[in-house]
Amino acid sequence: MKIWLYNIVTIFCFVVLGRVISMLLPVEFPSSIIGLLLLFVALSSGMLKQKYVEKVCEQLNRHIGILFVPAGVALMGYFDLVQQNLVALIMAGLIGTVTIFFTVGHTYCYLNRASAAKQKAALTKQQGDDK
Repeated sequence: MKIWLYNIVTIFCFVVLGRVISMLLPVEFPSSIIGLLLLFVALSSGMLKQKYVEKVCEQLNRHIGILFVPAGVALMGYFDLVQQNLVALIMAGLIGTVTIFFTVGHTYCYLNRASAAKQKAALTKQQGDDK
């Protein structure tokens, strides 16, 4: 029980911190995104260990479908507007998806080639040092 409470408090602190930073910014920016970015940076840098948020995150991932229900219901309030712009929404979704696939694919290929070149250079240098 103590671990669950600590996990929830840790996540909640990042949510509150994101909200505070969002209020301080001169432009509007979603506080949830700021909180998630801060959580990502804390986990990536090692300032926060995975074990401190793991239990709650597993439960949230297990029930993520339920978290989208309010957004879907709210969208139905604008059904006439969605129906009028259905073609534009579908095209935006398709174009966005293709753009993301293209960008991620090319970025992966570029980074893969750069990594291979770096490994080859290190191997060549190591072989030169051995001689």
